[in-house]
Amino acid sequence: MRMLENAWKALEIVSAARELAIETRRFNWEVAARTTFFLQAEYADIRLATHERHAVLARLKLQAGFGWQLVTDQDEAGVYIIAKRKPVIGSIGRARFNITLPADARISLKLEKCKLCLDDVSAAFDWPPLG
Repeated sequence: MRMLENAWKALEIVSAARELAIETRRFNWEVAARTTFFLQAEYADIRLATHERHAVLARLKLQAGFGWQLVTDQDEAGVYIIAKRKPVIGSIGRARFNITLPADARISLKLEKCKLCLDDVSAAFDWPPLG
C-alpha cells in the first residue's frame, strides 16, 4: 500500500511540473482585406473566432514549450503558423491556440490529432473525408 501511495505522489509531482512548464506566446498581425490564414498544427486545442478588425490575433499556450517547434510568418498574402512537437521530448506536450481573425479571412488548416472549435463563426464548409 505504501508503494502505491508513493507512486501516486510521484505522478502528482510530474503532472504539476508539466502544468508549470506552459509557455504562452502572443502575436498580433495587421492584415489586408481578404487575407489568408494558414495553420499547421498537431496535438492542439484550437479555437477560431472572428472580429471586424483587419488583424490576426493569436495566443498560443504550449505545454512543455521546450518540446515544440514553432514558426510564424506573414507576407502580403497572409499569416502562417506551424506548430509541431519535437520527437520524443515533445510527446508529453499539448497546445492551446486562441486565434481571432477578420471575418473576411480565408482559412486553410492542416491538422493532426487536434480539437477545433469555431466560435461565433458564420460560414459554409465543404470538408473532404476526415480519415
